[in-house]
Amino acid sequence: MSTFYEQRPEQLFIGGMTDHVFPAHVHSVAELVIVTCGSVEMTIDEMHYTLNTGDAAIVFPLVPHSYDVLSDDARGVTAIFPPDIIPEYAGTFHGLQPECPVLRAARTCVDLRLAVSRLECLTMEDDLPLCVAYLHIILAGLLHNLSYRPVYDYSEKDLGHRIIQYISEHAFEEITLESASRALGISVSHLSHFFSERMHTNFRRFINAIRISKARLLMRDPNLTLTEISDACGYTNMRTFRRAFQAELGCLPSEHFNLLRSRVTNNQDY
Repeated sequence: MSTFYEQRPEQLFIGGMTDHVFPAHVHSVAELVIVTCGSVEMTIDEMHYTLNTGDAAIVFPLVPHSYDVLSDDARGVTAIFPPDIIPEYAGTFHGLQPECPVLRAARTCVDLRLAVSRLECLTMEDDLPLCVAYLHIILAGLLHNLSYRPVYDYSEKDLGHRIIQYISEHAFEEITLESASRALGISVSHLSHFFSERMHTNFRRFINAIRISKARLLMRDPNLTLTEISDACGYTNMRTFRRAFQAELGCLPSEHFNLLRSRVTNNQDY
């Protein structure tokens, strides 16, 4: 599966690590992963890291990343947040990249470890302001102890943000490589190169990944049919939708749709 742009229903999430495997993806927000038990393997910008108990990793916006749970007892805390949620650290996420995005347990401070243990016992529904306060403490302990390198090509980084924003806003319309390059004011070859070199995929597969990501969210709505979902995701006919869905997830949309419905019937969480 190619790197995909994750369509998030919310800009802020603080909670437990629930997915045992999450494929390569990017989003416009930052992501923090802290392992509290067991081992997790992460790939961040094509570099592989094994995180053990107490280790933390930070992923900056638009950086491809994925993770796999390695041990049966693995658990942790995940925070996904807009870079400006805490104004004091907003500048760190602009124009810089960590030399190494992982902070090992041996280098973490007592305050950070205490905040993680408290955060692991909370949910956003319990006390959102307290969750954000603990996130503030964790980021202070993490970001202060990492080394950074400047991103010298600001124009290219800004262009990357502009490309992702434009594509994510127009992915459900009739869009081609040529029309997108015209709207962005860059050449077709430049746009194609961005996807192949930075996103490790091609333009059409990236569009389909966004559409299928939205389709999976819409399938949770019991009032929508597959035809309505296909239309909402920018497909002109069901045949194209089925082909794209199967290419992305390895199953037909009807199979995934029916699986979700059966879980709802059995009162299972999905």
